[in-house]
Amino acid sequence: MKSIAHVISTIFQPLLMPTYGVMLLFVYTYLGSMYSHQFWPVITPVVLFSFIVPAILIIMLYRMGFVSDLSLKVRRERIYPYIITLLSYSAMIVFYYRMHMPLWFLMNMAASVVIMIIAILITLKWKISAHMFGIGGLIGGAMAISYYVERSNPYYMFMGLFIIAGLVGTSRLILRRHTLYQVIAGFFLGFIVSFVFVWIGTQA
Repeated sequence: MKSIAHVISTIFQPLLMPTYGVMLLFVYTYLGSMYSHQFWPVITPVVLFSFIVPAILIIMLYRMGFVSDLSLKVRRERIYPYIITLLSYSAMIVFYYRMHMPLWFLMNMAASVVIMIIAILITLKWKISAHMFGIGGLIGGAMAISYYVERSNPYYMFMGLFIIAGLVGTSRLILRRHTLYQVIAGFFLGFIVSFVFVWIGTQA
């Protein structure tokens, strides 16, 4: 069971959630047709700034001894990786802003920054599941975009996403990385912030 839990945790690690989110946008929103010939120009910034850059810098922190484990088991060691991710996400938003992406898209990305800020503050006192605020943010953003941008209800996609969220949460519990409360708190943090931010982006 632990080996399966490790695989699930790796595939759905927090740094990959923004990339999965943007890829999904090409499936269930008008971006799929409007930017059909610009897939790589749109997907490259999120891969670069939300995954590659933070991953490289976190590995450097590990090699320099600032973090003792790449899975960031120790709560106090999460602050620096979180700050790195926050700054990298901010650069990503600036990049997309200059590409003149829709406001709801930018707000979906901005939600990730706010989630990281809240997570940093929480981490000063308590350990919250990054995996769960990652998948929670993905679901919250997808749900708000579907309802307020596309005016649709792709319930099969939501069913799949919630199943994935359940698998990720269960994996974190099996690996004993978090308590049940930390898993639940992480999910609702990501979900609520992303949903609200996308909703705000559609009201302007």
